[in-house]
Amino acid sequence: MGRTIKQRHSSEGIVKPGELIDIRQSAALTLHDRRVLNLLIERAGSNIASDQQHRIPMARLRGPSHRGGERVRDSIENLMKTLILIPTRDSNGNKATTRVQLLASTTTTDDEDNPNGEVAYSFHREVRDIISRSDYWGRIKASVMFAFSSKYALALYEAICLRINLKHDNQFFKPDDFREVLGVDRELLTRFPDFKRRVLDPALTEVNALSDCNVEVEIIREGGPRSTVTGYRLRWSGKSSEEWQAAMDEVLRPKIGRKARIEGRVEIVSFMDTGPQLIASR
Repeated sequence: MGRTIKQRHSSEGIVKPGELIDIRQSAALTLHDRRVLNLLIERAGSNIASDQQHRIPMARLRGPSHRGGERVRDSIENLMKTLILIPTRDSNGNKATTRVQLLASTTTTDDEDNPNGEVAYSFHREVRDIISRSDYWGRIKASVMFAFSSKYALALYEAICLRINLKHDNQFFKPDDFREVLGVDRELLTRFPDFKRRVLDPALTEVNALSDCNVEVEIIREGGPRSTVTGYRLRWSGKSSEEWQAAMDEVLRPKIGRKARIEGRVEIVSFMDTGPQLIASR
């Protein structure tokens, strides 16, 4: 038995096996899909590697920030189509890849608005075997997970949670590998300016503003500032208690106006009878 299965979910976060954080080819998963997977892992608890069916209320999977278009059934089906790609060796010692289905059979209540609706699910046998042998994990804070508006921010946050307690505090990634970490589709945002604007900058902004981690990404080029990007160096550190409290204060605030607040574009300009008046400065 690996060490991961011996860990327990707590106020420090949901224990997520590293193999389920390092899922490759996960670009098709939405932000809601990723949240649902974490909650399924949390619900299964210490029995996650057991050959049994788990049950969870649909209301729990919809989360506190549920929007009408986010259907639990769709996320369950997306997760059932997800394959975990695991590097291994074939019988001749050559590099090979094992592909494992994430979820096995599931049953969902047809009416998602039914307050007693539930999802019954089980993890695929090979996944249970992988989890039972896992020796590395990250702790995902649910409050932080639900605060993100970008799936790339959640992917980056989970990657940092997996690495935050390592002896080293940085890691180099080739461009394609870094895109895999963030769950970016291979065919989308292939130009660096688009990738930076749509993926990297929003993810860094949210993780630094809303989590217990400080994250930096160094962009490495083979020549001058306009030359080809050859890699990324990811750096991380834990926040001080004061920094984490400031992040938690923002997590607990309404999401309305959050983007402007964390980008530093909100100013209190006056205090009228109706209270502080906030505007977004451009």
